[in-house]
Amino acid sequence: MRKLCFLAAILLLSVWAFAQTAPPAEQNSNPVQAGSQGSGADRASSTIEGCLAGSGGSFTLTDSSGKTYQLEGDTAKLAEHVGHTLRMSGSQKGGGSSAQPTFTVQKVKMVSSSCSTSK
Repeated sequence: MRKLCFLAAILLLSVWAFAQTAPPAEQNSNPVQAGSQGSGADRASSTIEGCLAGSGGSFTLTDSSGKTYQLEGDTAKLAEHVGHTLRMSGSQKGGGSSAQPTFTVQKVKMVSSSCSTSK
């Protein structure tokens, strides 16, 4: 009888432990770390932060490492933030060894009303 109770307890603990593990899709849901969750192999959902430059509907964001992104998508209100440090959520494409990456803007948050001059 003791053996049967012990085996039942082990079985219940095993089922409980298995139920506690997250499915593979939930294990890496951080958009910054996720590799290619966009609509193509060269798209990645991500967040970038940097200094906004541009005018006339054409904008770029340069991050702290000096990498510059051409911005597209929801850029209608960016003109008022030129010279500010912004954090943007969206998706990135391109940016091979020689091409400038394009970032499709979905959300914008102002981090600072100025850009830092040091890297």
